[in-house]
Amino acid sequence: MKKVVKIEDLNFKYKDEEVFKNLSLEIKENTFTTILGANGSGKTTLLKLLIGIIRGNSVIMLNNLPVVKENFNRIRKEVSIVFENNDQCFVAETVMDELAFTLENLNYSKEKIKQRIDEISKTLKIENILEKEPHTLNENDKQLIAIATSLITKPKILIIDEGLNDLNEIDKIRILKLLKTKTKNKELTIIYLTHNANDSLYSDNIIILNNKKVLISDTKEEVYKDENNFTKAHLELPFIINLSKKLQFYNLLDKDYQDAEKMVNDLWK
Repeated sequence: MKKVVKIEDLNFKYKDEEVFKNLSLEIKENTFTTILGANGSGKTTLLKLLIGIIRGNSVIMLNNLPVVKENFNRIRKEVSIVFENNDQCFVAETVMDELAFTLENLNYSKEKIKQRIDEISKTLKIENILEKEPHTLNENDKQLIAIATSLITKPKILIIDEGLNDLNEIDKIRILKLLKTKTKNKELTIIYLTHNANDSLYSDNIIILNNKKVLISDTKEEVYKDENNFTKAHLELPFIINLSKKLQFYNLLDKDYQDAEKMVNDLWK
């Protein structure tokens, strides 16, 4: 399977503060990878390194391209980013114009723009706010628009930097399931940087950052096996995994569960 991110022995400092020491990681194509870390663990710094805003001592490969100035235009066509707090990102008068703006800059035809707006608005269930001004929306809808803007160009890689925090729980779960489906259908690679371990339930793989390095990088099932992975990184296990382990201690279950409904059904058998 193709590697879309490759970092080897990266060192980086802010002035005299060491952020990463010999950090190495790989992310495979068409996977959903959650990068977990407590506040201050370097998640946002890692994002900036990945997209070339700042430079470390090591060559970073993104979709087989070195992240260097001469490749920025190609990388921007293949990579989209969802940030937290998107007020400053809106440039158009209506949501529809906001979605169209990105495509116009890529020279999409009017017909193709209309088609893509129709598709993404139905997918994200935002048809009812297309004529509204972005700055008048609540935080939940603003975040949905940011996600729509990032997906509308059909990028190969979507990076989310704490970018689902403003969604209500129903919309967050809906978006996480949508993104998981896109990776299963080999449409997209997801890199989700967050401190919220509960969201990692929807991923394929988990990378935990701690003490300037990658503490562990593996499938989520393997990472969940050892609670120490989370304790060392000042994180908590996802609630359902933690509950599963407590019920196993009392011999009420014999494995970890990632789905509450399935766990309850099995308990009642």
